[in-house]
Amino acid sequence: MSFLIRQLGYVAVAAVACFYVFVALRGPNGIPTMMEKRRQIEHLKLENDALRQEIDRRKVAIEQLQTSDDARRRAVREQTRKAMEGDITVYLPEPSTDSQH
Repeated sequence: MSFLIRQLGYVAVAAVACFYVFVALRGPNGIPTMMEKRRQIEHLKLENDALRQEIDRRKVAIEQLQTSDDARRRAVREQTRKAMEGDITVYLPEPSTDSQH
């Protein structure tokens, strides 16, 4: 009889432990939350990579502006929308946002 009660006790403890593990993994700090955090981390890594590329691109542009007179002139012309004598400017019509066919 004592052996049977001891075995039932072990089974009961194992069942309670399994139930606790199940509830803990499904709870607010469980597997679904962990998967969402991992997705957010991946998204932020991609965003950081894109921002690093933009920073590198801007560093190159700044370096060109500091060292090249032609780059400075081109930048000024683009900003002021003015052309130098001898430049050819082509104006294209803005694409219409109307969907009238």
